[in-house]
Parts: sequence; structure tokens; C-alpha cells
Amino acid sequence: MASRLRPVLAPALRILSRTAATRVSSAAAISARRSLSLKSFFTSRKPATSDPFTSQFEPVLEQADLFHPLSKSPLAPVRAKADWIATHGTCPVCKEQHAAEEHQEEAKKTKSKPPTYECPDCGYPTHCSEEHYKMDKEHHKHVCGILREVNEDEHDLRSGRRMKEFEFPGAQHRDEAVNLSNWDTFLYTRGFLSMNSERSMRHVSHVLTYPLTIGSVLHQSSPYQLGKDLTVEGLKSLAALRHTLHPAMIPGITQNQDLRSTATHTVRIFCLGARAESHLPPHIYMQLAYLFPTTAFQIHFVGPDAIPPHTKSKEPHQHVHYEQMTFVYDNSRYEAYHAEAGPFNPYYDVFFLFSPGLAHPSTKDMWKPTIPLLLDTKCAIFGTGFDERDVMNDVAEIENAGYELDWLMKPRENVFRSLKHEINMTDVRQSAQCNWGIWGIRGRRYDVRPSDQ
Repeated sequence: MASRLRPVLAPALRILSRTAATRVSSAAAISARRSLSLKSFFTSRKPATSDPFTSQFEPVLEQADLFHPLSKSPLAPVRAKADWIATHGTCPVCKEQHAAEEHQEEAKKTKSKPPTYECPDCGYPTHCSEEHYKMDKEHHKHVCGILREVNEDEHDLRSGRRMKEFEFPGAQHRDEAVNLSNWDTFLYTRGFLSMNSERSMRHVSHVLTYPLTIGSVLHQSSPYQLGKDLTVEGLKSLAALRHTLHPAMIPGITQNQDLRSTATHTVRIFCLGARAESHLPPHIYMQLAYLFPTTAFQIHFVGPDAIPPHTKSKEPHQHVHYEQMTFVYDNSRYEAYHAEAGPFNPYYDVFFLFSPGLAHPSTKDMWKPTIPLLLDTKCAIFGTGFDERDVMNDVAEIENAGYELDWLMKPRENVFRSLKHEINMTDVRQSAQCNWGIWGIRGRRYDVRPSDQ
């Protein structure tokens, strides 16, 4: 199920990334405010003029008007989504009837009809008719709340309001600690604007789940601890990376100095099979860089869908430089990229596979030549999944393949998963969360000791 959601994720993230790219600094917001005094009530005023700051955030929808049936939405992209579901989706009652008649002749089977009837509570096209909707209402109520939440979230993202959630803070003072226990403590200790609703948390977590999943694993204040989450081998691998990521304080460096001039090492992060994570604007990944202010990063997005955001270039290999980060986009298969990227060093290189689908029938064969190459590097490899089933299927695929490897992190729920649900538009009963779970492996190392003479 989760793997069928993959084509849906990239467009959803692109909506968020485009919104995030229009963020406005807090300083500009403060300067745009108008002072209020008693004198202003008694003096004559000039006719109001358009404020160039506030006019660009005139909302199309008010916050009290976010729920709309998809087909009747005032937003064309949402109506197009309803049309797509009604054309390609499945009525669950028809689907079950069709399955029950599997033994019958094809001519006698009940034909499945597309879901053109919209649930009045969630606004999604869920069934082919009101009759089937009422027949299935007991089952539908378990997903109705999630569908309504997704409906309102999408209208909010496209409402035209000022998205304060995406006004991200810059570099942090070296003496200020960051708490990576969970989303709340991270946002608070990093100085984000207050998230006053669960919807705001869903928006920001969906954008930041990729850089924060990486950062939460690598950082010395990681929420993943030895014994509970990490194995001894996992701690060894992360200790090597953290030795590079957290060097001793450099004398003579001032707080306001350009980050690029303070970077003493370059750590390479390889995101293989990259899709939605490669479409995020570079400034989103600066939230990862701010966790490691003395380290320069190269992030390699490798895979057929690895395309830089906001570009029309069709070059198969591109570099984008942004402050202390370099982004490499290569749309070849990893086995073709491996030799070019080597040699590898466990102190400087790490691999991330975001929801790779190692066990999914449509993708498992594509990963078979890649995994042995990754294990040969002896570098840490971390993977994620959309839900528990997706994670455990990938883990079982790895274990059953007979690779020589060490487990670094036990499969578990990702602290920095996206809080937003993604809907499978071919069957809206199914939903998942981006980077829900996480696990880690590495090619097995052998301790070489001199034999007794």
C-alpha cells in the first residue's frame, strides 16, 4: 500500500516548498506593523493606501472557510484532484463485491464503478453512490477524520494567507543548545515562531522531515540512544561521523562570521532513489546545516527523479551551491554513480534511503545491485518507510537476502516523521506518513587481531 503512495508525495511536497520559498523575514513583519495610540483616534487620517507587505498575503480563503467538498472547491487544483479520484479511484463496496464474485464468469460479475459520491463530512469522493456510502459508513468513519484533516490542510496551504510556519530562523548562537527530543522541543530551542495549531505543526513537519530525519540521527544530541534504539555497532559508526561533525571549537571565530569560512570538514550525504527530498529548495536544508555550523555538506541526490527545484534544465548532472552546502543532482542509477563518487570514508560519508521500497515488487529488483555496493563502503546506511508495514517489509527483505551486515539502528518510529497524512488517491481509505519509521545498517566489519605466536 505505502509504495503506491510514492507518486502522490512529490506533488504534495512541491506545494509546500513553493509556499516556503515565499517566506518573509520576521524583521520585515515587525517593520510593517502600524503603531497605535490614543492620538490616532482623534486626528484626521489620510485615505488608506495599499500596504505592499500585507497586500501580497490577501487570503483567498479565510481560516473559518477551509472545508469544501473537493469537487466544489474554489481552488482549481483541488477540483482537479477530485476529478482524478473520481476517474481512477475505487469504490470500496464495489471492490469487495467484485472480489466476492471472483469465481463467477466475467460476464456475470458486478462492474466496479468510480467513486463519484462525496462524503458530506470529509468532502472526498469515496463511493460510487449514496447507497454504497451508507452501506460502508461504519468502515468509512475510521478514515473520515483523516480525510477531512487532509482536505482542510490542502485548502489552508493554497488559501493565500501569510504562512508564518515557513519563516525559518537563521544560524544559532554557538552557546545555545538545540533539543532534538521531538518536534516541539526542536522548534522551540531553534527559535521558530510559535506553532499555535496542530495544522501548523503538520505543515512544518512535512517540509522539514527530510533534513531533520538526517540531523536527528547524526547529531550528538540525537534522541536515539544506545540499547534502546542503537546497537553497539551503530554507536561506533555514529561516533566516527560525529567526530567530523562536532570538531573542537575553533579559536578566533566570531558568531557573525560567514559559515562557509568556519567549515573545517565536508561531510557527504547520499540520498539514493531521491524523489520528493530532491525537490525541496536549498534553504530548507540549511536547517540541517545550522545544527553543524563548522561543517560543510555535500548532499548527493541520486536517482531518475533527482531534479533540482525551480529549474528547467535537463542536464543529467548538476551542482547547486548554497552557503555552506553543495547539492549534487544526478538522475542516473546508483550503480552507475558509485565509481565516480568513491572512495568512501565512514568518517565523512553516510547514505539515506527515504522510503526506498526494497521489498515492493515494482522496485525490489532495481535495488539488488545497489545494496551490495553500499555495504562494501562500510559506511552507515539509514532507511525510512511510510508506515510500520513498509518498514518491516524492507527489513525482512534485507535480512532474507543473506548480506553480511551489522544492524546500526533497530527498526522504530521516526521521531521526526511527517505529521501530515498522505492519501492514496486510488483508494482513499489508505493513508501513510512520510518517513514514519527508520532503521540503519552497515557492511559487516571484522576485527583483525594478531594471532598468538
